[in-house]
Amino acid sequence: MTGITRKRPFFFLIIIGLLLYLCPGAEAALPDLTQEETAWLAAHDGTIRLAHTPDWPPLDFLNEKNEFSGMAADYIRLIEKKLGFKFKRVRMKSWSELIESAKAGTIDVISAGQETASRREFMNWSTPYLNLKTTIIVKRQLQGQLTLDQMQGMKIGVVSQYAVGEFIHQGYPDLTLINVDSSIQGIEKVSFGELDAMITEVPNALYIIESERITNLRLAGDTGFKLNHGMGIRKDWPVFSRIIEKALLSITDQEHKEIYRRWIKLETQNFYQTRAFWYSVLGITASVLLVIGTILLWNMELKKQVHQRTEALRHNEIGLEALLALNEKPHNSIQDIIEFSFQQMLELTQSRFGYLTLEDHDGAIYVVDSRESENQKELKTQVLPRGFDGHTKGFWGDAVDRGMPVISNNYQQSNPGLKGLPAAHKKILRYMNVPIFNHGRIVVVAGMGNKASDYTQADLRQLNLLAHGMWRLIQRKKAEQGMQKSEKRFEDLVENTPNGIAIVQNNIVVHKNSTQMKLMGDLNFLDPDAEPRFHQDDLPKVRFFFAQMVKDQLTQIELDFRFYPRSPRSVQDTLRWVTCIATPMDYRDQKAFLLIFIDTTEAKKLSHLLTVQDKMASLGNISAGIAHEIRNPLSGINIYLRTIEKYFRNPDQHKKIDLSIEAICSASQKIESVIKRVMNFAKPAEPRVNLIHVNDPIEEAIKLTRFTLNKEKINIIHSLDSALPDCYAEPHLIEEVVLNLINNAADAILKIRDQGTIKISSFSGTDTILFCVEDDGPGIDLDLRGKIFDPFFTTKANSTGIGLSLCRRIITDHKGILDVEQSDLGGACFWIELPLPDKTRPFKET
Repeated sequence: MTGITRKRPFFFLIIIGLLLYLCPGAEAALPDLTQEETAWLAAHDGTIRLAHTPDWPPLDFLNEKNEFSGMAADYIRLIEKKLGFKFKRVRMKSWSELIESAKAGTIDVISAGQETASRREFMNWSTPYLNLKTTIIVKRQLQGQLTLDQMQGMKIGVVSQYAVGEFIHQGYPDLTLINVDSSIQGIEKVSFGELDAMITEVPNALYIIESERITNLRLAGDTGFKLNHGMGIRKDWPVFSRIIEKALLSITDQEHKEIYRRWIKLETQNFYQTRAFWYSVLGITASVLLVIGTILLWNMELKKQVHQRTEALRHNEIGLEALLALNEKPHNSIQDIIEFSFQQMLELTQSRFGYLTLEDHDGAIYVVDSRESENQKELKTQVLPRGFDGHTKGFWGDAVDRGMPVISNNYQQSNPGLKGLPAAHKKILRYMNVPIFNHGRIVVVAGMGNKASDYTQADLRQLNLLAHGMWRLIQRKKAEQGMQKSEKRFEDLVENTPNGIAIVQNNIVVHKNSTQMKLMGDLNFLDPDAEPRFHQDDLPKVRFFFAQMVKDQLTQIELDFRFYPRSPRSVQDTLRWVTCIATPMDYRDQKAFLLIFIDTTEAKKLSHLLTVQDKMASLGNISAGIAHEIRNPLSGINIYLRTIEKYFRNPDQHKKIDLSIEAICSASQKIESVIKRVMNFAKPAEPRVNLIHVNDPIEEAIKLTRFTLNKEKINIIHSLDSALPDCYAEPHLIEEVVLNLINNAADAILKIRDQGTIKISSFSGTDTILFCVEDDGPGIDLDLRGKIFDPFFTTKANSTGIGLSLCRRIITDHKGILDVEQSDLGGACFWIELPLPDKTRPFKET
């Protein structure tokens, strides 16, 4: 058991075994697990990776049979027995390797360890079950007692990554600490003079000195640091943390004492190794046998154990009932939860007063302070922005500073100066504090005081469980309140939006807002074939759009359609336009579609009105242009007709009549020419296209204009790409367009000066051929660029204003684009884009 075998009288072991078997207090208390916790254990039986400290006797180590042994190992086996399951044990070479494995997640549980701030970052820690003092080990020739304050300049050994090393480093930064791999290694180095001292737990030191038979060492003093070892559990297993807490709570005082007696010896020279001890044992055994034979004494002891057991069970039942009531009680507010929890803490721990601080998310601290008066207990609730004042820190500060529960059953002895007592509590006999952590931060401090009897670990566990339960319930309450506010904001947003909103899930409309009901009523848009109110022209695209949604293959997210608000259909004025936008979403943890319906009826009406007005304006411009073109020749016709009328009966004036008739014919031809141009523009003949090289008609246009342009001192340059692919076009029409653009450019230049430059370029696009005509003239204002292609619009005095309109019409008939922009030369740049043959399949050679 301890790694050191000792012979004991056989009959003594029989008597001890008989006492343990018959004593009611030796029965194992079983933790009360929920169905969820029982199922969780069953699912993880034999798979939870537990690491023992490899070389930490007698707390945790491998014995001579290469088996896990020691106090921690005994506690783990007791927990396995109580829970009815097995850990999967993992062997480690050193404590450093164990810590790194825990950080990496390759182990799930650490059998025993001190909880520190750094270790809380990667593991949750249970309530401590091993509370051990640490001692200073030196050579025997070093006389006197030592404290940490007296060890400057000494080489002090500590096990790497042990909590005691962190404690000393923080409290005594000037001390020289040497990391060793294990306590055995450090103690041996002290024995051989390589270290001046070694610091470790008292049981560990005594065990190593005895087992290794090291005679030149002694325990020279207490460090003042007490290790409180609990089990480390991976952070993402809150259920297992609760299970372990319940298992530790179920360990009885008798079971704790048995494990402690089995391993902890209070002195290096064991008194039971002497012959006198064994004679004494024989005498005691005889006395025990006499006591066992006394029936009356046996019955009294039995009743006492039964009573204790019954009280413990009743206390546990009350605690569980309090937790159940806390979770099931319908609380109106967080303050109600705090006050109810505080009342339960007072009753369960049988305390006369208490205090409770809880830090919420806003930084305020709720304080429920039960103040004891002579006649009754007064329960007073406060909200203090900064919690208890600093001068009361002696009252509650131990638990906060040490980050662990604290019990004092003699308050005057633990705080002789009665420092930090609140004014209302001058008579404190005993008290206990419990800090509750959340992500390494203390969020709750609960304290109880002046119980009629001593506080026990059971009281501490009950207070710890209630405080944890209260904190979790408060967080759940806050989450529920936040969710309710979020849902309310969402409902208000959906209901008050000016657009219709519907949610479709599993091909069913599961939600509509009021705007949607007003907009579309009961229109069944999911089944357009069964709904007669859709406009027939829009029915195919409506059918396709919602069929995608049914198949969950939505590729088109926006749809415009028309429908009639009432059935049967009424007059055209009631027809409504709607734009529907569909977006996939999750609704109540299932896939759904969010549909937003926007009423665009008024926008469509306004757009139609603007289109009509634009057409009417264009018609007005065309009419004005035609009237202007016809008015002058028509006026001439009227003048010449009056001349003919005047000289009609005078044969001598036949020459004037002939001239008048010729003039009338000329004016008539001009009117006919205007009408013909208008007709050609309105309904031009379809181009007779062939596969051509577009540079040919461009070069022909340059040849026709070069002589005239040179005469007018206008330099014409060209940069034509000879590698252009062929395209479908009518050469004469392309030549006409280029001629028109060159003449316009020359007119623009000569309008501001008597010389200039025109540049003509051609090049390839991605799937197109481009060529442009640009000049260094005055350019075209932005405000005019949208009008210059309108029929009969012109800025020149003697122009019909139909040339550019006709050019654009020709290019459009070639399925191309003609537009204008600013030229790099400073003037205007008219560019033309024609498609390549693979984009012009409708064209046929003529």
